[in-house]
Amino acid sequence: MHTLRSSALPSTSAELTPVDGDVWTARRVAGDRAIEFRLFGGQAVLLDGGDADGELFIVPGDAATGPLHGAGTAWVLPAEPEGGEPAWLFQGDGPIELHRDGDHVVVTIASETARLTRHRSRPHADVTGAPYALDLPDGGLLADALAGFYWGTMLPSVVERTVAADYPDSSGYVISTLADKYLGTYPDVDHEFQIKGRLAWGDRADLHVVRRMIELQLRMMREDPTGLWRDPCAVQPDGDREYHVRRNSLDGRENAVMFLVTGNIGVVESVWFYIARTGDLAWLGEHIGELEGATSLVEGCIDPLGRLWSDVYYEDQVIKDGRETMSASLAIRSFGLLAQLEELLGRGERAVLYRERAAQLTAALVKPLPEGYWDEEAGRFTDWVDRSGRVHDHIHLLANVLPAALGQATAEQVSAVDELVGRELDEFQRFPTFLAARVEDYTESEIGDGGPYDLCAAGRYWCWDAAYWSSRGNSGMLRQQLETVARQGRTDGWVMGERYDMDHVYYVDGSPWHGAAHYYEYPCVFSWVLMHEYLGLRPSLTADLRIAPLCGPGTVTLEQDAYRLSWTLDDHGFRLTNLADETRTFEVDLGGVVPDAVVQRVELAAGETVLLGAAG
Repeated sequence: MHTLRSSALPSTSAELTPVDGDVWTARRVAGDRAIEFRLFGGQAVLLDGGDADGELFIVPGDAATGPLHGAGTAWVLPAEPEGGEPAWLFQGDGPIELHRDGDHVVVTIASETARLTRHRSRPHADVTGAPYALDLPDGGLLADALAGFYWGTMLPSVVERTVAADYPDSSGYVISTLADKYLGTYPDVDHEFQIKGRLAWGDRADLHVVRRMIELQLRMMREDPTGLWRDPCAVQPDGDREYHVRRNSLDGRENAVMFLVTGNIGVVESVWFYIARTGDLAWLGEHIGELEGATSLVEGCIDPLGRLWSDVYYEDQVIKDGRETMSASLAIRSFGLLAQLEELLGRGERAVLYRERAAQLTAALVKPLPEGYWDEEAGRFTDWVDRSGRVHDHIHLLANVLPAALGQATAEQVSAVDELVGRELDEFQRFPTFLAARVEDYTESEIGDGGPYDLCAAGRYWCWDAAYWSSRGNSGMLRQQLETVARQGRTDGWVMGERYDMDHVYYVDGSPWHGAAHYYEYPCVFSWVLMHEYLGLRPSLTADLRIAPLCGPGTVTLEQDAYRLSWTLDDHGFRLTNLADETRTFEVDLGGVVPDAVVQRVELAAGETVLLGAAG
């Protein structure tokens, strides 16, 4: 399927010298001012930025885009993701300009020499050119999906230097759909999963996008005109910030605030991941006050009994006017993460305060209704309790798996949740992952005025469902979920819709999805679940990387900046090689693949290999 049909090189003014079967060097001809290449192509991506320590920007374009300008790196991809035509990587030391000339793409590199590399139509490499390989059972499908989603959705969604260049808030401006349905950037919810997907890729360019996205959120909260540190639901192209969005129910009887605390809770996690990846304590010190400000809004929504009155957290068409189990659980986690960040800065008193706040919320979380969130009669956590004290519950997945996966529920509650998930598995796993087991039971007072939009599967639900299965060491379920999404992506040319209803109860129209087309969410969450949960590559505050694989035997090679490693898992054990040019430390947890394994901390010099315990 991936055999490159075309062997023709781009036409060029330069002298080409082959290096190997897929790489050539180009030398500028005497008298020319630059090296020029001409070729057919449908999609282009450039990098713009400075030296190894400089800021990097991703500059995407397509057939309708005007001239693109960058430096050092440019990609031209064929229009068809699996048509057999190659993608081409152009690298040089100087500025790069790309423009259209009829049916051709013209790449001009202001350099004496350049490097030309042929890749498959959707490269198994990040935007900087660092490759990856997954030699695992069904690794080809997963690797193709990772590339298809990245090149087809994630990179084109970065519009800071293109369509958003003249927007009032262009820095960190990443869009959610390439289908022109929503033109804004959405800090309150979407940034969480945009950030996770880009961190999962591990390259320096996406890391810089992540930092700018976080800084956009923090600035939006700092500039909240009410002084409450709200994260806007949306920032529109004209600069309008939607700090307060309230939605009515379908029958007009109820209403609720959308995402009141969602971004404030999520940004703490995003910062924790960023610091674990970079160790940039100077940056953290500059922004810790803004994180505390963001958290102050969450604290202000906690009542004297330790309950968080969050209103809607993720589902913007479910009218949750009250307190959610899901939001309380994620708030507990973020208070704990913030405490760790405070400790990194030597701010022990603040760390104690946030741990106390997490303990307060946890104590309320596990209590039975009506004071807490646990339904003793049903043997599960309830979804939400409204401000009139009415309980609303249709066997909500995340309300149950989050307290269990994040170590907040009691042993008895965890056991009950595990039994519940097993009993309702077919309902939750119609497609990764359905919101609730009884979506047909939501009333018109619970459904938003936009209809049953969220009563289905969404990437945001899958992200945390995968964390639950990872916490259970269930590699089979993770692989099944990843393959299900990958096969759907391949069917649709690596383009995913917003919500997947699978013709179940609502939207029975012959299509498995509804909502915005060419949406960011599943591509980003797929990247996160594959790298963070299945391959087990995780940022750490105490090592360069934590490795806790759940994948089967095989070999994984990742040359992305955050990883720079190769490992082989077979009957002889786990063989880990440091591919970086410097010594690095790894925390290796083989508990998911080797019985009774303990976490080991290893330090490997550049190019060094270590063999750890034998696989079972």
